[in-house]
Amino acid sequence: FQLSEDVVNRMKESPKSKRDNQRSPRSSSGTAPSSPAAEGKPKSPTGTKSADHLLSVCLWRSYRYEQEQALVQEELLRLAKREREAASEALTTALQQERNNTNEERQRVAQLVSNKKLQYVSIQD
Repeated sequence: FQLSEDVVNRMKESPKSKRDNQRSPRSSSGTAPSSPAAEGKPKSPTGTKSADHLLSVCLWRSYRYEQEQALVQEELLRLAKREREAASEALTTALQQERNNTNEERQRVAQLVSNKKLQYVSIQD
């Protein structure tokens, strides 16, 4: 999905806003300042700023999750490719060994046949 430029900018600003909120400045009496509603100040209409911030955080986390999932998928594909290559190499080695064994067997059989022919000829004489 594509994020709007406004959402991306809010996501970039969100860590700053988060840090500012965590500091919670103290009033001169040493207590945390009261909420705007308690002071009689009207809240922002339907809390759109905090809702926008929450949406930005959710979208950012969703984006990061998708990025991490893509990295995991790439790593799994690399591992599967390495396993296929290793299995292919092992199979090639086994096939070559089998060919070598077969050739050696043919040579032994040919040698035995040749020896038997010589024995037969020598008996005939």
